[in-house]
Amino acid sequence: MAQAAGLHSPSLSVRGALRSLAAPRLRIWLIVGTMVVGTALHYGDALPVLSAAAADSPISLAYRQSFERILFLVPVTYAAYVFGMRGGLGTLGSAGAILLPRALMGAALDHALPEVGGVMVVGALLTLVIVQQQEDVEAQKRMHESLGYFVRQVLTAQEDERNRIALELHDETAQALLVICQRLDGLADREEDRLPIGVAGELQGLRTALVRTLADLRRLSQGLRPRILDDHGLEAALEWLADQLKEEYGIEIRVEVNTRLSGYSRNTQLLLFRIAQEALRNVARHAGAAQATISLRGGDKLTMTVMDDGRGFLVPPTLSDLAGSGRLGLAGMSERVRLLGGVLNIRSVLGKGSIVEVELPRGAASPAPGQGFSDQRSPSDARISLPT
Repeated sequence: MAQAAGLHSPSLSVRGALRSLAAPRLRIWLIVGTMVVGTALHYGDALPVLSAAAADSPISLAYRQSFERILFLVPVTYAAYVFGMRGGLGTLGSAGAILLPRALMGAALDHALPEVGGVMVVGALLTLVIVQQQEDVEAQKRMHESLGYFVRQVLTAQEDERNRIALELHDETAQALLVICQRLDGLADREEDRLPIGVAGELQGLRTALVRTLADLRRLSQGLRPRILDDHGLEAALEWLADQLKEEYGIEIRVEVNTRLSGYSRNTQLLLFRIAQEALRNVARHAGAAQATISLRGGDKLTMTVMDDGRGFLVPPTLSDLAGSGRLGLAGMSERVRLLGGVLNIRSVLGKGSIVEVELPRGAASPAPGQGFSDQRSPSDARISLPT
């Protein structure tokens, strides 16, 4: 126990020192201390303690005092950075009050007073520039937060709309088609002996088309909001997605999960599924790949990798250029990863395939309950029984 405490004490002391540096009182004392030191140096030739050292200095008094006046810009700059306009101008006024008497006491008024005036002007300009830059940074920060909130709301609305459409397709459209199919079966059974051969064949063809439409509708509903994701988690949903893409495009997709996903929230798993869905559909539609692999690895961070052996593509220099280059799917993936507080890496070599890698920190962020995705039920396939 003592050994463990000894190991942690240096880091704790460093963190404590950093916290103390951020304390407002210490910042004030730093400014006051630098001003006191600057005053002592500037009036050193007039102080008994420092007069001997000032007399022995190889640098002339005029040059030394010019340098000392410039040094007063250091606490002014720091005060403007820490306390804003009032702090910078207040410290600048104090510096002027310190510098002006010494300039008037000296013999070289022709350059001392202009130097003091120059220090005051430069200090005021530095204060204005620092305050303006801080305001710009704060404005950009607020804009970034607003953009993040907007993206979160868009993704939330998108998922809610997908869920609503999936429910309507399942509960209304699919059920209506199923009723029509059952009525066709009943009509064919009742009128089997009286229907002409051509009409009976048309009814059978219509029934076959309805069954095919129901199957497509079920696949569409599942794609909008797969029930398996809510019931069995991300790994099972990825397995289902791999099977669907194999059936639809004929591409072999291997799923490798080497970590537990139950510790991640439902919304985080949903966003990861959407990222994987977009990446794998891009592989299936555009890469011309024969096989692909999606893997999830744990540890200090959760890493999800989608790798294929397709034709590859030219990756834009920055992810912000994705939307401009027309790759809206990749841009959407980037926004979802940013929403989770993670990092998206895309690497591709022409003729050798592509790698899409998502890195999420431990306890990846996901939308809060009030700002998250809808908790409405997802459509269940159990209630759609396809006629055979």
